[in-house]
Amino acid sequence: MVKRVAVVSGSGRGIGRAIAVRLARDGFRVVVNYKRHDEEGEETMKLIKSVGGEAIMVKSDVATADGAKVLIDEAVKQWGGSVDVVVNNAGLGIMRPFVDIDEGLWDKIINTNLKSAYLLTKFAVPYMVKNNWGRVINMSSIEGIMGAAYNVPYATAKAALIGFTKALAAELAPYGITVNAIAPPGLVRTKMGMSLLQVLNVKEEEWAKTGTLTGKIIEPEEVADLVAFLVSESAKNITGQIFVIDAGATMLPAARHLSNMPR
Repeated sequence: MVKRVAVVSGSGRGIGRAIAVRLARDGFRVVVNYKRHDEEGEETMKLIKSVGGEAIMVKSDVATADGAKVLIDEAVKQWGGSVDVVVNNAGLGIMRPFVDIDEGLWDKIINTNLKSAYLLTKFAVPYMVKNNWGRVINMSSIEGIMGAAYNVPYATAKAALIGFTKALAAELAPYGITVNAIAPPGLVRTKMGMSLLQVLNVKEEEWAKTGTLTGKIIEPEEVADLVAFLVSESAKNITGQIFVIDAGATMLPAARHLSNMPR
């Protein structure tokens, strides 16, 4: 059986790295993507090799048309004309008061989180249509559902990804292509997630206790597990959905109103 090809943007570290390694372990041929740091991409490649996976590494800025196209073109060139899975994971969040966000920063955050998904998917979909099979996974966030003070452009982009997911799922369904989104919280155990704790001046244990229902920080491998399911044949009838992995954070108000109830 011909192996399917998966493109994972922003897979030099964090959630993207975990997804790339998991898909490689599951037998996908993976395109690892990063924008700047060669050592991050190389570490992802090393981990993929350790699980017996196949991968290539492409350094490009997927928030630009040229950068996104080269990623898809390299996948096609390397593995004979097939792109079966796109995971739109590239992301950027910079916390700042709304009035201090200039147009350049707004565009940078919107383009990284939203435009990149449009571009990569646009270039990949023709191959999926040709094969009558495809999976698109968009990495949204609970900030796109709830909003977030001092993170307006990020929350805006992540909310837009939800609309993008639903509309695209409806359009591509006749071609055997499913489109879903995953909405983790801002705090997963990654470099970006841990930096958020520093900005908030909160210790990990305190956040887990007060900011979640489960009392646990989410591991990037948990998100990768969900991606692995959504790209599998077992999920062929799941499309246009938003899956929240947040350790119960969005449900906290439902629990807090019981805090003064007698035990």
